Amino acid sequence: MLVDDDPTFNWVSTKLIQKTKPALRIHTFLNGSKALDFLLDNFKEKNHYTILLDINMPVMNGWEFMDALEKSNCGKSADITVFIVTSSTDLSDMEKAKTYDLIKDYLQKPLSYDVVAKIIS
Repeated sequence: MLVDDDPTFNWVSTKLIQKTKPALRIHTFLNGSKALDFLLDNFKEKNHYTILLDINMPVMNGWEFMDALEKSNCGKSADITVFIVTSSTDLSDMEKAKTYDLIKDYLQKPLSYDVVAKIIS
């Protein structure tokens, strides 16, 4: 899942993922609210969900998404891995990311092919 309000980032990231794993299903969302709705409606324990999440978005930002996800039933699953992908270099954002169990890493934009390959391998 790509959750970012920048359509260009979503397009480029989709292409990088497809180049790495062509058969992987990719869902893109322009805000956290749409992504959360998708997860709540479609979550299945047998699937694994990797989420590339931006922090600064309209409607529902990345932190609000994480708070809502952790309160939901699917947020307690080991089948969800979140990577913060942002242009923010704010140390407080980096520290805040460490407070969420589901967040595996804090990555800077833009993503390279090697980083994407490592995330989805």
